[in-house]
Order: sequence, then structure tokens, then C-alpha cells
Amino acid sequence: MLLKICDVDSFKAFFDLIYDSTNIVELKLDQEACRMSLLNDSHVCFYECEYQSDFFVEYQVDNIESVLLFVADFYNIIKTAKSSDMIELSTNDYSLKIVIEHDYNRRVFNIPLAEDYGDTPTPPSLAYNGSFTVSLKDLKQPCVDLDKIIKTDRFKMITRQGELYIVSPNDSMTKYEQLIPIDADVAACSIVNLHYINDLQKLSKINNNVELFIGDDIPVSWQIVDCSGVITVKGLIAPIMEEE
Repeated sequence: MLLKICDVDSFKAFFDLIYDSTNIVELKLDQEACRMSLLNDSHVCFYECEYQSDFFVEYQVDNIESVLLFVADFYNIIKTAKSSDMIELSTNDYSLKIVIEHDYNRRVFNIPLAEDYGDTPTPPSLAYNGSFTVSLKDLKQPCVDLDKIIKTDRFKMITRQGELYIVSPNDSMTKYEQLIPIDADVAACSIVNLHYINDLQKLSKINNNVELFIGDDIPVSWQIVDCSGVITVKGLIAPIMEEE
């Protein structure tokens, strides 16, 4: 395997999102794409990404390959790369070689690969009421308001007639509501942990918009695709049930 990456920020973005979610992640590579999927350690979120071969400056993969990374080791290295750097990844049977290069400045790391990894569960197929696209910037302020002012970790979404309402949970002493217009007529209500919604800001280097799939009291799915269509990041967030 040999991968060369010049769009460093877009590649790092997925690891910015998942670096503290799991110890090991599997890179599944074939001639079409590099893919990763994982269930976080708390079993609340599922993450999945695909970097198509066209994303890479150079992409050499023989048939199907699997690379098991210790996430912390890998992330601690690539997070030091600047947007103007080139990252090169190559493997032998036991280690991953990481080269970070800019002009004549060249840093080389070799980290061990993991040997054992359980299968990542497949997320369930869900019947959503619908989906809509919203700006990550529009989601940022309600996350701050709910966390810092309302003092809740619940992100409650109610959609109807082309409008998204983000509101405080029923048991909040201080009531809160923010209205965001959306280009979809979806009627649903769902509550998830706001920190997982706020974490989507880490993917803004890929795209500033996220598509949310919502239904009543079922997991919220989301998807972010870059403008050229070569990067897709998806996720699933378990719901929080609210007492009346």
C-alpha cells in the first residue's frame, strides 16, 4: 500500500472526529477507495467514511488490503501536519511508515500496526420521516446555548413545514427555541446528545453543510460529502428518550 495525500486538512478531519472514540480503526482499501467504519466505545455513535482513490495524489493498492491502526499513535503524528504538507503512507507486514514532507523538510515515523480487531457492527436500516440539509454554522450556536446557558446535554429537534426548531428538553427550567428554515417538509421529533452534533464542526474542512435524516425517537443519521464528491463521511447517533 502506498498513499500520498496533499489535501491534509480533509484527511485529518475524520480523525479529528474519531480520535478519542476508539483505540483501533481498520482501513479497508481496494482499488476504488479507502474506507473506515467504527462504533464508538460508548456504543452511542457509528462513524463511516470513504476517501475515493481520486482523492489521493498517488494511490497504490493491490487487490484488497486491511490496515489496523492504533488511532492515538496515528493521530498524534498526522495532527502535526500543516495544510501545505504532503503525507505519504506505506505499509509492511508489521508497521506503518508515515512521511510528512514540505519542500526539503522531511519527517519520517514508523508505528506498529495492531493485530487483533473485532468486526464493526453494521448499523440498522431505519425508516426515516425525511431528510434536510443544514449549515454546520447554524448548528453551532444552539449547541453553545443549550450547553452553556440551558445547562443540558440534550439536542432536541422538531421539524415541520420547512422549519427546524431546536428546543430545550421538557424538564429544563429555562426554556429555549431556535428556528432554522430548511428546504424540506419533514415532520419529526428527535433528541440526541448535543456534543455529538457539535462534533460535526470538525468536518467543516470537508463541507460546511450536513444532511440530517430524522424520524420520531429513532437514531439520527447524518452525511457530509465534499464538493467534488470524492469524500463521504456518515454517522448515526443513538436517540435519547424524553419523559413527558
